[in-house]
Amino acid sequence: MITTWFDDDPLFNRYYPYYADYRYYFENEWGLPPHCDERLFEFLSLGNFAAGLNWSLVLNKRAAFRNAFHNWDIATVAAYDASQVIRLCHDPNIIRNQRKIKAVIHNAQLIQQIQCTQSFEAYLWQHLNYQQLVLNCQYFSDLPRTTITGDQVAHQLRQTGFQFVGPVTVNAWLVNTGFITARPDHRGIIPAPPKPQVAVRPSLPTRTPHQLGHFDNPHGTRLQ
Repeated sequence: MITTWFDDDPLFNRYYPYYADYRYYFENEWGLPPHCDERLFEFLSLGNFAAGLNWSLVLNKRAAFRNAFHNWDIATVAAYDASQVIRLCHDPNIIRNQRKIKAVIHNAQLIQQIQCTQSFEAYLWQHLNYQQLVLNCQYFSDLPRTTITGDQVAHQLRQTGFQFVGPVTVNAWLVNTGFITARPDHRGIIPAPPKPQVAVRPSLPTRTPHQLGHFDNPHGTRLQ
């Protein structure tokens, strides 16, 4: 059981330790690098559906989303055709937003293309210059809505063609998946992200410690 957490985290206080799915989420997923492309795709897609909505609403439908999208198998989702879009738009158990559904399929196709040469995880670390951003926040309300790290990854994803990858959505996704780690129990910090055996010229400039820790959260918007 978690003994160290943000005292002001509303999602944690409402659902943990009362619901098993949320216990698992907080103890084994939030802020911990998954090392799994399917899990990265799942959280990217859930963040897609959460845009403009409540994150807890999406998490409460997580099992239904997993069932509807074939357990987030990237190759399967990438092959969805118009009939699958119609099926999903008529599924009452998920969020039936056609633009978001099509974006998930489109993003799966891009990830599949990336996987022809490297894993999606390796692709992300490459564009992070193999640097994990560690945030030390005492309160949940201190978590930044955006960071320089998140902004740069969002820009790269948009350049690649990904959809529904605005800076706020991408920053939340990176925090959720441990590329930006902010857990108050300090789990998820990795000594050094894996680098390829063959040197790859990074597409982003090396950031100074000041830049790595810089964030912009003028309105105090909460992030999770």
